[in-house]
Order: sequence, then C-alpha cells, then structure tokens
Amino acid sequence: MGKKKKKDTAYRAVVSGAKGVLRILVYICAVLLIVFAGKTAYSFGYLIFDDHPMAETKEEGQDVTVIVGEDDDVYQIGQTLEEKGLIERPVIFWVQEKLSDYRGKIQPGTYILNTSQNAEEMLAILSGENTEGQPTSDDAGEVTGE
Repeated sequence: MGKKKKKDTAYRAVVSGAKGVLRILVYICAVLLIVFAGKTAYSFGYLIFDDHPMAETKEEGQDVTVIVGEDDDVYQIGQTLEEKGLIERPVIFWVQEKLSDYRGKIQPGTYILNTSQNAEEMLAILSGENTEGQPTSDDAGEVTGE
C-alpha cells in the first residue's frame, strides 16, 4: 500500500507542476496579446494624427487631378487618393475626415490636389473651403493646375 501512496503523490506533483506551467503560458500569451493590441492601437493613432504629406517638400510635390463622384463615400475617395499617390491608407483618411471640421462636407467635382498637401489641406479643398488653384466651372472642362 505504501507504493501506491508514493505513486499518487508523484502523480499529483506532476499534475500540479503541469497546471503551473500552463497557467504561466496563459499569462505570457495574455501579456503578448495586450502588448500587440497596444502597439497596433498606437501605430493607428499615430498615423491619424501625424498628418504628413506624401512628398517631403513643396518643391517635390506633383499636381494630381482627382474626380469625386456624387455617390462616392469617404472611403472610396480615400481609395482614389491612395491610387493617385496622395495618401498612404484609405482607412486613415476616413478616420481623419470623421474627426475633422470637414466631416460630411466633401462635395462632388474635379479637384487638383498635390502630393505635398496633408490630409487636412486636401479635405479643405474637397469640401470647397479652399478653392485656390482649383478649376472653375468657367474652364469648360479644361483642368489646369494654375
């Protein structure tokens, strides 16, 4: 009977040790998950509030014609701006528009944007609040950058 008690004690010690190891692994996974989520949230927030243009300087900027349709939502406009090389990620532009003074003010039309402009400047133009250098209806379809 003494041998059976030794086996039970050894078994319980092994099970207890295994539970301890599993508990530590769960804690490590939870910490890694929290760190990953925090890093991702910080990076996303940084991109939203670090409003930098694609071009390094005004001299390097290129004029790009962008057409905003009647049915285009902000994310679709962001995709167009990304395709034209004006922004990095449409979802960041979407959030920037939602947090800006230009929320819901983007108007359909043809616009000339520059790669040296940041998202705030582009939103001002797309909302019709900054019309400097933009084509007018007098241009009869002719789009120029001046």
